Amino acid sequence: MSQFLGIAFQPYVGRWTGTPPNATTPWWNSYSQQDIVRMLEVIASKFNKICTYGMGYAGYHQPTTPWDQVDSNCRVALAAAQLNQQRGQVVIEVAQGIYQQLPNAALQQAEIKAAFSAAIAANAVYPNTVTSFVFTNEYVVNAETTNAVNAMIVANKQKARSLNIKVGVRSHTFGNIANPNSPFYNELKTLIQNCDFILCNLYPALNTATPIEGVNGVAQAFNTIKTAVAAIKPQCEVMIGETGWSSQGISFNNTANNVQNLLAYYKAIDKWAFEQKVTTYLFEAFDEPWKSNQNAQVPPENPWSGPNGAEGHYGLWYLNDQGKYTEKRA
Repeated sequence: MSQFLGIAFQPYVGRWTGTPPNATTPWWNSYSQQDIVRMLEVIASKFNKICTYGMGYAGYHQPTTPWDQVDSNCRVALAAAQLNQQRGQVVIEVAQGIYQQLPNAALQQAEIKAAFSAAIAANAVYPNTVTSFVFTNEYVVNAETTNAVNAMIVANKQKARSLNIKVGVRSHTFGNIANPNSPFYNELKTLIQNCDFILCNLYPALNTATPIEGVNGVAQAFNTIKTAVAAIKPQCEVMIGETGWSSQGISFNNTANNVQNLLAYYKAIDKWAFEQKVTTYLFEAFDEPWKSNQNAQVPPENPWSGPNGAEGHYGLWYLNDQGKYTEKRA
């Protein structure tokens, strides 16, 4: 188990039932805290850190909904603390996601407030379970959204630090910080100055032939970002928030997707993360079937968005026909 390799996690692993166009997956709130503990027990066999995406607030929740009564994501931190308490040590460390709910300011504030409540509750069950807040997921795409996330960081970082929790941002756009001509370079610079860390989502480039080439390309992109960030704020830790290779389906980067390549990529990125001492989160712990939409009418230009899409097949484990979490093997 590499101390530098973690994994992204959402508890949405239920399989499709029924026939398209009326096939369904389980509801977002259908996974109990104990269900999530069982998933985390599987994860803990290989990883000691997870990164989540949000607390579960969305347009169908009122901002006044108690934080622990929204969807199953709200239970992840407490489930991790429960597992840590059972084991008598931190076997799963949580980077708690905070999803973007803008322009609904009330929902956004509910999401942030819930993240604090969940972290406080989890760390009361077992200290140091939640160690960081990750503000938004791939929302930083222009000057306006960068400023919005920066405002969240500025408004909440002192409270977070008082709880010994770091603050940072996940985005796929941090490559722009290496380009002074980027239309939101200055906004990114300000954001980085206010962060304890950034999480860069980096995947193998289009048509990458092999997992080793994929890791080399990701490493090159990462080092470019890291150099640029070091010139702005050396204390800001640069990490990889998502990277991976699908085991099947058509992916946005048109790689050869099979279990053998997924496992080879996992092994190679683990080796790189350990050698370079870079915290890296794989995407993802479990296959999430809902992401490969069985009901979608797929336009030819976006084959990855429908039933044959790879998005639901990046996991190291999947839920088999007997309801068991099963490790993928070549």
